[in-house]
Amino acid sequence: MSAAIQACLACGSLFFPERLICPSCGKDEFCKVLADHADVTQTTQLADGTLLATVTVPNGPQLIARVMGGTTVPGESLPLTNNPNAGPGVHAYIPVRLDINEDQP
Repeated sequence: MSAAIQACLACGSLFFPERLICPSCGKDEFCKVLADHADVTQTTQLADGTLLATVTVPNGPQLIARVMGGTTVPGESLPLTNNPNAGPGVHAYIPVRLDINEDQP
C-alpha cells in the first residue's frame, strides 16, 4: 500500500496538496512519488464517527488523512493509500488528484 504525493523535480521538496509552483525553488516541474507510511501526530473524531489523523510523511509534509479500517493513536505508523477501498487493516487514506502539472521523468 502506498500513496502518491508531489515532488519538485528541481529541488526534491515534497508537497501535499499539490502545488503549481514550488515555494522552495520557484520551479514548476513536478512528479509523483510514493509514500508507504506516515507517523500519526494527532487524531480527531468527528461527530459522525469519522476518524481523522494528522500524519507526517518521513522527510516530507504533514497532512490530514482519514483513518480507515480501525483506530489509531499518536505515535503509531500507518500505511498510506490513495484508495478509500484499500482493503482490510488500519490505514490512512489521502485523496489525490492525479492530473496537476506533472512532468514525469
